[in-house]
Amino acid sequence: MTDERKEPRAWQRSAAVAALSVVAAYNAVIQFGYADAFAAQVRDPYNILEMEEKVSRIADLIPVTERVGYLSDVPSSVPAGQAAFFSAQYAFAPRLVVKEDAAGGKNVRYWLAVFSRQQDFAEAGARRGLVLEKDLGGYVILYRRQEPAR
Repeated sequence: MTDERKEPRAWQRSAAVAALSVVAAYNAVIQFGYADAFAAQVRDPYNILEMEEKVSRIADLIPVTERVGYLSDVPSSVPAGQAAFFSAQYAFAPRLVVKEDAAGGKNVRYWLAVFSRQQDFAEAGARRGLVLEKDLGGYVILYRRQEPAR
């Protein structure tokens, strides 16, 4: 017995590659459709662009050499807390944004607060020695460190 395997002809190989190419292109189009439909439903789940728009209204008030403090009632251990902090960093760039519990946070003059619910924002800042400078809407507040009395 002889093991005769016929080598596929060149046109057969070309047809197989063409068929696989058509299937791959079809799958890419279908995948793009699914990704586009998902993106249409969930445009910006953590409001990154909204944070940038809010901060752009006040960024000129804070010199680029100043550090900006960050505080929130959303823990940084959850994705929403991380996203809020990172979006604040992005929006305030090139200014450095430091968290409330950071070592350099004591000397920071301006503070951005991101809250998860409505509350007395002036009182929340006063407990930390901060004065409400501007309510940016959507529970985002700009505070200023209270100047010591002379």
